[in-house]
Amino acid sequence: MERETNTEKFIVFKVADYFLGMSINDVLKVINCSSLHSTRLIQMGLVQVGNHTIKLLDLQQHLNLDSLPQLSGNESFLVITRDSEGELCGVLVHEPPDLIELPPETIRPLPRSDIYSKATPDIVSHVAVLSSEEMIKTIFLLDLKRTITIPSNHI
Repeated sequence: MERETNTEKFIVFKVADYFLGMSINDVLKVINCSSLHSTRLIQMGLVQVGNHTIKLLDLQQHLNLDSLPQLSGNESFLVITRDSEGELCGVLVHEPPDLIELPPETIRPLPRSDIYSKATPDIVSHVAVLSSEEMIKTIFLLDLKRTITIPSNHI
C-alpha cells in the first residue's frame, strides 16, 4: 500500500537575506516584470500590469531592514496575490521564486513574544526548516492577513 504524504506547496523567494514563502493557494500569478514597471510608480508603491494597477508590499520595511533601499527598481519578478479585501497586491523580487513542497513536520508555528518581536515580525506566522547534507535552509512563511492589513489611522 502506498503511503501518501500531505505536503503543502509554497512559492519561496528571497528578500534581503531572508527566504520567505507564501502558500501556493494565496499566489495568483508570478510574472517577469522587468520591462513592465517604471521607477516612478514603484516609488509610489504601485506597479502597472496590463489594465491592473497593483499595490506593492514593502517586505523590507516589515522585516525592519530600513538600512536597505526601499525599492530599487531592479526587481524583475512580481508575485501577485490578493489582500484580505480582495484587492490585487504584489511583492517585487530580484530572482525567480521557487515552488517548494514542504512536509507538515518541517513547518512550525513561531512563538509570539516581546523578546523575539524584532527578529520575527508580525508578518511571519510559521517557519519551515529544510536540512540537507550541504546546508540548512530556513523559510519564513508569511501570514498574508497580517502582511497586508493597513491600520485605519493611516487612511
